[in-house]
Amino acid sequence: MAAVLTVAARHDDVPTLGGAAPTLVVSVTAEDLASGSGWSHVDGIDTPVPVSVAAHTACAGGIQRVLFDKNGRIVSIGTTDRIFTHHQRRAITLRDRECVIPGCHVRATWCEIHHVQDHAKSGPTHTDNGVALCWFHHRTLHTSGWDIRMNHGTPEIRGPAWWDPARQWRTHHPTREPALVRRI
Repeated sequence: MAAVLTVAARHDDVPTLGGAAPTLVVSVTAEDLASGSGWSHVDGIDTPVPVSVAAHTACAGGIQRVLFDKNGRIVSIGTTDRIFTHHQRRAITLRDRECVIPGCHVRATWCEIHHVQDHAKSGPTHTDNGVALCWFHHRTLHTSGWDIRMNHGTPEIRGPAWWDPARQWRTHHPTREPALVRRI
């Protein structure tokens, strides 16, 4: 269901709020985000959520830093270029064609684009650092035992020990034929 909503939210016919797509706002202190511990807050929800929610939201979406002084005054606003552009997303989708996890055949057009080297750790927003992951595998990647690396712009995947006891790196070979992109 989350994948359906994500794809639908990108559609041109979806309404915007002030010119931007509806946005999930998650706040967290810089210290908690860096340490991976503590709590974050989702705008409109009273109960705090684990900082992992903020980390994943940052992975799948954009980051806008808003700094406040001790009195609550906004003293700085900044953004980062961590979202893959439509052109980059289209190129990654054509290359991967489906979720890069072996055996998962969710079409890349339904997938999220994942930074192989985390953006928060200086990973570039570039096609050589992005892969298609379905909603489930994107959210469970860091706890599932799957590893992904890039080899000259080509995804390589290493499965968990229960899937491959030798834990060998394998080049991603999608099962679908490449699509042609035509502009009319």
